[in-house]
Amino acid sequence: MSKKRVLVAEDDASILRLVTTVLNRAGYEVDTATNGCQALEKIERTPYDAVVLDLMMPGTSGFDVLTRLQVIDPLHKFVIVMSAASRDLVAKALSLNVFAALHKPFDIDELTAAVRRCVAAPPQSRAA
Repeated sequence: MSKKRVLVAEDDASILRLVTTVLNRAGYEVDTATNGCQALEKIERTPYDAVVLDLMMPGTSGFDVLTRLQVIDPLHKFVIVMSAASRDLVAKALSLNVFAALHKPFDIDELTAAVRRCVAAPPQSRAA
């Protein structure tokens, strides 16, 4: 069986390296993007089993990515991470095929478990 493929979109280089390393060690094939535009480009070219997405990135935000993909292809599955998102923004994001929302700093085991649930869930349903 081939490795499950995950995209990590995060503008903080140290968090991006940490999440990439942790997910690689957990057995995932990981691609990275440092902003929303890169994430959208990679998602258009590559099928991902899950996307770990920083909600608050400059320029094209993670929320913008969620919104665009909901229109283009609503079957993508996300784990979002955020540091200072408003309650309204988080509530909007949770309605867009998001399987988990983690606040920075997050526990690495919690992230890995969230990605595992996201990858395992059928695209058209949400995890509980």
